[in-house]
Parts: sequence; structure tokens; C-alpha cells
Amino acid sequence: MGRATAIGGTGKLCPYACKSCICHKRTKMLQSLHPQGVFFQVMRMLSIVIPAYNEAERIGQTLDAYLRSFPLRTEFIIVPNGCTDGTVALVMQYQQQHSNIRVHVISEPVGKAVAVRTGLALATGDYVGYLDADGSTSPEEFQKLEQALGASDGVIASRWAPGAVVQNRAFSRTLASLTFAALVKTLFWFPYRDTQCGAKIFSKTLLQRILPHARVRNMAFDVELLLLARRADAAIVEMPTHWVDRSRSAILGTPVQLFRTSLQMFATLFLLRLRFLPLIAPRL
Repeated sequence: MGRATAIGGTGKLCPYACKSCICHKRTKMLQSLHPQGVFFQVMRMLSIVIPAYNEAERIGQTLDAYLRSFPLRTEFIIVPNGCTDGTVALVMQYQQQHSNIRVHVISEPVGKAVAVRTGLALATGDYVGYLDADGSTSPEEFQKLEQALGASDGVIASRWAPGAVVQNRAFSRTLASLTFAALVKTLFWFPYRDTQCGAKIFSKTLLQRILPHARVRNMAFDVELLLLARRADAAIVEMPTHWVDRSRSAILGTPVQLFRTSLQMFATLFLLRLRFLPLIAPRL
């Protein structure tokens, strides 16, 4: 069963882990080699996937901020899908100007789930993360995720963990998010408070094991990835984040769209509960 641990190197463990867990042992071993807690950050290569659907007005600012904040060895994979504005032309210009940017265009509107998984599969980094094109997660917050990796298999940002800060969130979306989180916890007994924040990092080794089994095409795909990570006995860190709601999502934007998407996601959760019953769950 997958383990949720606190930040590698702090020695603080959540109620779902213990000091005998593999992640903690690996963390302590690496600490002994690197007392400052640097681990192997210098040699580790990070890939960042950014899905985009009609983000011409915002993705440029996000890319500028991340390119300033992350070293040249960081690989950026932009995956526009079904765009009808100037997103593709804009990110192509960035690709021409920056050697560490790759663009993979999907002409059909396949949605965020497929776009993210496509980018994750294309990435070449030792660790691969993804984030939203609207800049809801700042480069500084994403760097905190990378620093929190330690010896774990992945780290996920959380808007509901103690210490998290959420700005500009509409009440309707807050209510839907908390309801969804409660249902996820009830159905799957996850230790995580927030599976849906759009900023996560996983090891490439873990992704190679779990991506072939990923099927969900709607916004509940994050839950499926974490279920597969648990089946792979992965150690995943949950990290409080400072998150600013900048969304004008075509999927979640209006109350009617939010209601429809929420119903679809709730239905997907029950299908995932059936799919991940012990006797029939994917074998990794």
C-alpha cells in the first residue's frame, strides 16, 4: 500500500507513515550522505508539463516566470490541445527562442487529462511535474515541491493541508472542491487532503509503471494517478501550497459547467472504486 510521508529531511511523518517506512529510511540514508539535505538535487533533471487550451492571453506570462526561475537544464513540455486562439503560434515562438522548450500540439480538444498524460510520457527528466498554464502555482511554490521530493517517489501540492493559502477562490468552487475531497477520502481512504491541485511531481520511474494503466479522460484523472501510485507502493508527499485562482476554464467556468463537470467527476469516482477493488485492481 502506498505511503504518504511528510517532507523528506524534516523527520516529520504523517499519521499514515512510520519511522520504519522505506521512504523515511531512504531519507535518513541520504541525509547521512548530505547533511545539509541537498540530496541529489544538483544532478537531478526536472521536466515540467504544461497543458494548454486557448491560453494565449496567460501562458506567456507563466512561461516567462518559470523560465526565469528554473535552470536551463529544466525541460518544459507544452501540450496545446484543440486550441482555436493564438496559443499554438505563441508557444511555437517560445520553442524557437528557448532550447529547453518542447511543444507537442494535439489538434483535437482531448482535454487536460490526455494532454497531461501525453506530456508525462514524452518527458525525459528524472522527475516529471505538471502545472496549469494560468499561473495559479507560482514558480516559487513549484520549487518548494521539487525541494520537498527528498527520497520520495512524488510530491503533490495541497490547497487544504495545514499551512496552505488559497486566494480568489469563488465559494461555489470551494464548496465543490471540498465536497469532492471528502468523497475521495470516503471512497479510497487516501491520506491526502487535496488530490486535485494542478501541481504535482512524480519520478519518471514511477510514471513508466503507472501511465500504461491510466484511462480517465476527465478532471478526476489525478485521483486515478494517485490510486495507481498506491498500487505501485509509491511514497508520495503532500505539500501545502500558496495557490491563486486565476481560472477561466472552459470546463469549470460557469456554474452550469461546474455542476456538469462535478457530476461527471463524481460518477468517475464510483467507477474507479469498482475498478480498484482488491481482486480486480491493476497489477503493477
